[in-house]
Amino acid sequence: MSNKTKISDPSSAGNVYLIFYNVFLTLGWLIVLIQTTHHLIYEGGNLKGLWESTSSVLMIAQTLAVLEIVHAAVGLVPSSVIMVVPQVFSRLMVLWPVLYTFKGTHTSLGLPLLLVAWSVTEVIRYSFYFLNILKQVPHILTFLRYTLFIVLYPVGVTGELLCVYAAFPDAARTRVYSITFPNALNFSFDFYYALIIFVLLYIPCFPMLYMHMFALRHKVLGNTQKKRE
Repeated sequence: MSNKTKISDPSSAGNVYLIFYNVFLTLGWLIVLIQTTHHLIYEGGNLKGLWESTSSVLMIAQTLAVLEIVHAAVGLVPSSVIMVVPQVFSRLMVLWPVLYTFKGTHTSLGLPLLLVAWSVTEVIRYSFYFLNILKQVPHILTFLRYTLFIVLYPVGVTGELLCVYAAFPDAARTRVYSITFPNALNFSFDFYYALIIFVLLYIPCFPMLYMHMFALRHKVLGNTQKKRE
């Protein structure tokens, strides 16, 4: 996602807001990364308690990403709403209906994978965004922004899928969030099968978003290299 604003003046109201937003989330995700690393190191890789150590800041930081859809929709940034929505939605789906709801996911290998992948990605991404508004982005940050995703994106997706897989047994047993007949709306909804559909959506969505990032990498780093030459 691109977060360049149409307003060139860093002191404009829109840019001041975006700087505050991006700095706040840079710090938020940095805290998540530190909490995750600290727990894994000092607990010898034991996953017990990892969710409790990271969830408070994680839920705030990731939920605030909803505003990125608003930013794109109102034209505050030139990002494509079509590209932003699936990225934000997929994470919120994993965060709230899956991780927050089903405790069995808290000991899944997927949890540390997604925590590390999400937090590293977002620290780099949000710091890139606010420095870009100030026109002070160092080349190394640009390189990391458009290179580390090659590893971090698949790692994050793997973590997300493992957590959803870990939620399947409890989702099937408890039928939480499901709506059964009879009811006044004459409507039924099975959350367990919704999770299955959610997983299947990764098949078309992941390659599309992954290739989109490669296209951005070629465009940005290619242009950067030409300028340096």
